[in-house]
Amino acid sequence: MSKRKPPFRDGRVHVKASKCSDCVFLPGNLMRLNPGRLADLVEQNRKRDTAFACHQTTYGQDDNGEAVCRGYFDAYATEITPLRMAVALDLIEEQA
Repeated sequence: MSKRKPPFRDGRVHVKASKCSDCVFLPGNLMRLNPGRLADLVEQNRKRDTAFACHQTTYGQDDNGEAVCRGYFDAYATEITPLRMAVALDLIEEQA
């Protein structure tokens, strides 16, 4: 089992460079989430003042490590303290 590489590593916050082909923030519920599930995820993360990782980068699926979901970042980075700070300090690293 490989060592986990979280979105914050190497002094940078890694964010997907673009939305995945089935990003939960694209229209059409491409991930087939149950009704209200995305709203619940967003609410939970906003209450915790945190972001969530792109599903295509979790559990070692991406050799580069985990990255913040681009859709979430685009929608909520200005509201989430750690993301606002990372943007202000120029610590965002876009990950393919």
